[in-house]
Amino acid sequence: MKASTTLVPLTENRIPLDYKMIQKNEAYLESFGEGYPNIKNTNDYFLYLLRIYGDFQNIELKRFTICHEDKPCGQIGLHSFCIENFTCQAEIFYWIDEQFQGKGIVTRACQQLQKHAFEVLGLDLLIIHCQVENIKSANVALRCGFNYEGISNLDNTQYKKFIKTLEQYQKEIIN
Repeated sequence: MKASTTLVPLTENRIPLDYKMIQKNEAYLESFGEGYPNIKNTNDYFLYLLRIYGDFQNIELKRFTICHEDKPCGQIGLHSFCIENFTCQAEIFYWIDEQFQGKGIVTRACQQLQKHAFEVLGLDLLIIHCQVENIKSANVALRCGFNYEGISNLDNTQYKKFIKTLEQYQKEIIN
């Protein structure tokens, strides 16, 4: 039997818990050039979230705590929303605590987020960018049925780009 993986919407009362999880994983996140460099406390984290999403209704729909057997262990969500050529798209981001890696948790979380993005939010295209050397992250994208598109240069860093269309998703759920 597979262990339970759930996505819990990031609500205002969860901010302190998520901030503690970020603090615990700060060095690990920074090793991939990720992280939250200007966030020194829960208030900074709150302001960061508002700056990205605008209001809490948007945050609750687009950013989630990954829980494994009811224990918070990472984050997943959507950002960089845009409409390009009449296609509503967003990027998926995710990270997980090192001690929870290798258990399929992020793959299951990504599958749940895809369902939410396509069926609830009505997106047409999802994108995952991961640093070229981050093999684990690239494997998550492939296991979730994303197609490799090539290398993108973002902020002077090379990223592998993976995409999944609504049509691909619909074919997968039919089969």
